[in-house]
Amino acid sequence: PNCAYTNLRIDSEQFNSIPKRSYRIRGVKVRIPGAGASSSGTPTVDLQTGRIVYPSGYIFNGTMGAAQWCSCPALILLDLLTTERYGLGTHILDSNLDLFSFIAASKYANELVDDGFGGQEARFSCNVNIQSSSEAFDLINELAGVMRAFPIWSEGSVTLSQDRPTDTSFLFSLANVGENGFSYSGSSLKQRHTVISVSYFNMDSREIDYEVVEDTSAQNKLGIIKKDVKAFACTSRGQAARLGKAILFSEQHETEVVSFTTSLDAGAIVRPGSVISINDPVRGAYRRSGRIKSATTTSITVDNTKDLDTFSGSNKKCSVILPDGEIETKNILGVVNNIISLDSALSATPNVNSIWLIESSNLEAQTFRVITVEEKDGVNFTITALTYIDGKYSNIEQGISLPTRNISLLNSPKDPPSGLSVKERIVVINNLAVTKLILSWVSVTGVSQYLV
Repeated sequence: PNCAYTNLRIDSEQFNSIPKRSYRIRGVKVRIPGAGASSSGTPTVDLQTGRIVYPSGYIFNGTMGAAQWCSCPALILLDLLTTERYGLGTHILDSNLDLFSFIAASKYANELVDDGFGGQEARFSCNVNIQSSSEAFDLINELAGVMRAFPIWSEGSVTLSQDRPTDTSFLFSLANVGENGFSYSGSSLKQRHTVISVSYFNMDSREIDYEVVEDTSAQNKLGIIKKDVKAFACTSRGQAARLGKAILFSEQHETEVVSFTTSLDAGAIVRPGSVISINDPVRGAYRRSGRIKSATTTSITVDNTKDLDTFSGSNKKCSVILPDGEIETKNILGVVNNIISLDSALSATPNVNSIWLIESSNLEAQTFRVITVEEKDGVNFTITALTYIDGKYSNIEQGISLPTRNISLLNSPKDPPSGLSVKERIVVINNLAVTKLILSWVSVTGVSQYLV
């Protein structure tokens, strides 16, 4: 039982000793999702690649189907967690897992992307022969890392959080964080590499091969700093290249960590992996968020008019937290005094004292992906988050340049001063008459130095 075998009959005259044999195997069959809800179809497996093909609009109903061979890292990890013979099935049941998070990760992993060589392939594939026992925690994280994910133990179940395009799930400003505000820290330049060499198993040569990815713009600033990476369970040159690009992107662009304290209402909702939006007037130069004084579905009366008179630019949007905890964003028709008028109705009326946040092309909110949420004293929570850039994924997979994002006006050019006047005066210096020009002008808010 639980064995696979093969027979070869070879004439002993052809070899001096028993020859070395190698086999290309498909491996263990794992459970895949069953028929979806509302007749949304049943996933199938492409037996040539192991990719799971999800029907368009597939909705998982919580029921797993029969075991089949596939190369989906999310379902392989699910099998490892629930199988008794070689996994953790004696300790973990389906009821201990958030199956919906695993299927969401599986759907993202099996989407077709450009392989970089004129074809298409699944975004993440897992092809590995695990021949020895290892620490459960290490192996789980290695398998999750294949698809840029990490497992979270929360509320009595294991949830899979994946680095993929995600909508904002909470809003933060000085109105709902501790008195110390936001604290920022950046990574050291020594931790930033410009060349990544990714090793993977080449199925054609049946040997370890290497894919080298470079960041030429970073090399111009930092020089050549090489890092060697082993792509676990990777047999695709394209997947190895995307891994190298993801590492370079993270080290060059996702370099800032923010930490702050918040109260129970936010700490109980925000989870690791969530994306949050932050308006920090200390960094952005203007207040663009606060608490709602009163609201209807088409207008928001805010708590304070501070800096609202400076709100300008195009693509004006207002985001609010609804009573069910969801974030909803609408375009802004106008701002009069402390009332923000929306171009269409919200799905529900926001609660009084919930958070509002506005942004435009001139000043946008900062976005971060939550790393940790730590309870301090039962009321306050400490949240740590890493920079989140939504253009990251198209940049890694398609080479599309990152869009410009304005998160601060502190370094933007100010308007020139007005009211310039010049007076000529004759003054005595060392018993000599010296002509002086006295210049005066109206100062500009936020400016401490002038060049005459």
